[in-house]
Amino acid sequence: MRIARILVCAFLAAAVCGAAVLGARLQKEPVVREMEFSGERDIVRARFDHDAGLRTLRGTQEMTITNRTDSAVQEIVLRLPMNAQDENAVAVSNVQIGGEKAAYALDEDDPTVLRVARSFSPGETLELTFTLMLRYPRTAGTAVVTLPQLAMLEDGVWRDDAYDELVDVSYAQAFDCAVWLEDALKLCREGARDASFPIRCGGSTRTKTTGGVTVCAYVRPGGRASLLHSCVKDALASLEAIGLAYPYEDLTVVDMETARVDGAVYSGLIALNTDTDKETLRRRLTRLIARETFGILVENDPWNAPWLSETLASGAELLAYRKLKGTAAYEERLYGEIELSTRLTRPYGVTVGAGTAHFGGDAEMTQVLRDQGAAMLLGMEQAVGEEAFLAALQAYVGKSAGGVAAQEDLAAALREASGSSWDGYLTDGLTF
Repeated sequence: MRIARILVCAFLAAAVCGAAVLGARLQKEPVVREMEFSGERDIVRARFDHDAGLRTLRGTQEMTITNRTDSAVQEIVLRLPMNAQDENAVAVSNVQIGGEKAAYALDEDDPTVLRVARSFSPGETLELTFTLMLRYPRTAGTAVVTLPQLAMLEDGVWRDDAYDELVDVSYAQAFDCAVWLEDALKLCREGARDASFPIRCGGSTRTKTTGGVTVCAYVRPGGRASLLHSCVKDALASLEAIGLAYPYEDLTVVDMETARVDGAVYSGLIALNTDTDKETLRRRLTRLIARETFGILVENDPWNAPWLSETLASGAELLAYRKLKGTAAYEERLYGEIELSTRLTRPYGVTVGAGTAHFGGDAEMTQVLRDQGAAMLLGMEQAVGEEAFLAALQAYVGKSAGGVAAQEDLAAALREASGSSWDGYLTDGLTF
């Protein structure tokens, strides 16, 4: 079994835009614990030099990958991130497998799909390496950078769905990853679905531990780190109160603009605009943290079933809100905000269970999956009772953690916890 032992450091150099090198000053960051990477999952390692003036990372990415399916394929497919939706933000060169050069090419119609010519047999393990250039967008605070990852291999076919800005950056088999910037350990994560990390270009960071979770807040100049930590603390506690403890030992929260209404979710990292009132910020953070469970810890198809991430997280947020604020406040939200969404007329095909292709944009998708979807789930919760419904969610997470779940897995958890079938109700709620 291949084991890579990573020793930790407590101080990581923070990127400062305009500086020639990372490490123009030191910034205290969370301690990254010692970790053993085993052969149970694929492994991603990357080392980069940083040019802050050009906002560019250059280095090498190594991937230890295993075909864990029963099917042989004749190529290996990687998905390249659209950092800031810039087609030229990622460049791959010098691809090698086992130390030998390999032929590779990008799809002409989708720059996120990179194909490497190499047969890949069931059970075979390969060492894939390549040179990588990443450019991140200009920002006054913090940028989030995402590394290339292996595409999902399903039934002998690589998933190469067209890039869609409504799809989360994840959709991968769980892997372990470690990233170094200027020889400082920047990211160390077990069971990740993506390799994403922040580059600070201004502002400040503040680290606190709450509920056993080390939380590092990256805030823009003049940002409110104390408010952010307070909201994260409430969010973590309220979700734990309904049996959904945060799945990782550390969480990075980045104060930045994203293309998403609520914010963006990565493995152990959340990015959102914090320029709002405390209650709205706390609710958004609770939903996003819940999506670390429903969408990262438990993966699902983000193109065709985004509700399994966003709707379950929204339902969990409302149930956590009830624990935090009480029944009266919960019912005021439920009947004053959430159920209203079920009475709105929407275009044909725009339903909770729709794939991303049916939605006109992030605002529409978020409203339907968040509010209308939550109303559907809470209808079931009212019928079966809080104890049974939460038991179903916990069983769904417990059985699907580290894997890829589907509607059938949630339906099975509901049947087991409630003693009756809710398949029909669930199907109707997803299609109407």
